[in-house]
Amino acid sequence: MSVVLSLAGADPSCVSADASPLAELTAALHAYTEAEHHPHAIRWARGLETEASASGASVPDKAPASALTPALRRRVRGWAPLWASYRARYLLPLSAVGGRPLDAELADIADLPRPLFTELTGYAIRGGNSGTPLDRVLSDRTQREGLLAAAERRSTARAELAHRLLDSQDSLRADLLDLLARAARALEPDLARAARAIGNRLPPLRASLDRDGPGRTLAGLDPTASYRSEPPRVVFDKFHHGIVNVATTPVLVVPSAFGRPHLLVKHEPGFVAVVQFPLLLEGDEQPGHAVVRRRLEVLCDPGRQRIARAIAREPLTPSELAARIGMSLPQVSRHLARLRDAGLVTVERDGRRAYYQLNLERVRRIGDDLLTALFH
Repeated sequence: MSVVLSLAGADPSCVSADASPLAELTAALHAYTEAEHHPHAIRWARGLETEASASGASVPDKAPASALTPALRRRVRGWAPLWASYRARYLLPLSAVGGRPLDAELADIADLPRPLFTELTGYAIRGGNSGTPLDRVLSDRTQREGLLAAAERRSTARAELAHRLLDSQDSLRADLLDLLARAARALEPDLARAARAIGNRLPPLRASLDRDGPGRTLAGLDPTASYRSEPPRVVFDKFHHGIVNVATTPVLVVPSAFGRPHLLVKHEPGFVAVVQFPLLLEGDEQPGHAVVRRRLEVLCDPGRQRIARAIAREPLTPSELAARIGMSLPQVSRHLARLRDAGLVTVERDGRRAYYQLNLERVRRIGDDLLTALFH
């Protein structure tokens, strides 16, 4: 399945890039509550639960540490369905105007009409907006019972939120806004560092939109995305299907430091479409599922495993490998070509000799890369 951003007839100005403190806050909360999906955030998430973090203590001469008290941790986990894999729509920018402070974005949530807030919250609790609509869930008995049944099938936390939503929307909304504000203050040191990383990424991103156009720039945000020119469109490989007509629905591109490895394409009627993409560390890579699968397949072969074992210890030429492991030179060359194409070996030349060595870091990361690809 895929999400397609159709660019036919769209002015380049329909796609813009900016920061969203609310989107980054909820990305951080998601990384905390679902740390197993975020290998690069596991240490950070666990650190929030140490006694030093809980008490707000910090190490002298080091940067301030974020702190979640036990009470705040319980509240964050209780609300986790809203920023799970299907994030509540209002936790991302609701308009194409980016770069607004968190208070302004929270005010947008406070200003949503009660029926619309209830509908959007219901979709997040249920885990998606496909299926029966919830546009009349406050007055329609069938919609109400359907939401409660779906929530109870998913988890106790979702069922509790569903009952609270249907019984007292205003109280639930006030509690949510209070939690988001408190979480932002508690995570301020880490969110400030994330904001600096996002701020550094925005100028080259905007320059790419101007220079290369929206299609190629958007396709370059994700290894699973592709740009197709006839008709012009960007295709994202996702677990759901959707089509966004960019000529009538503007797109806001939002970088995220905490979002890794997820790329979100949020598109719901009546709102701007939002693409939240993960920032990569300098020199890092985020291979797609096809690359990870190819690396696993390459390493499954017993002969290539023998070669990998030999060149893990020291760089060797094909002739040296052939003599050491008892293969013919053509066999070794074919296996090395497969390992090289998968990005699992490095090659250094000394005159006419080529020395092959296993890329230990890429082999070491295959497990994390597989998790990243599965949850992308």
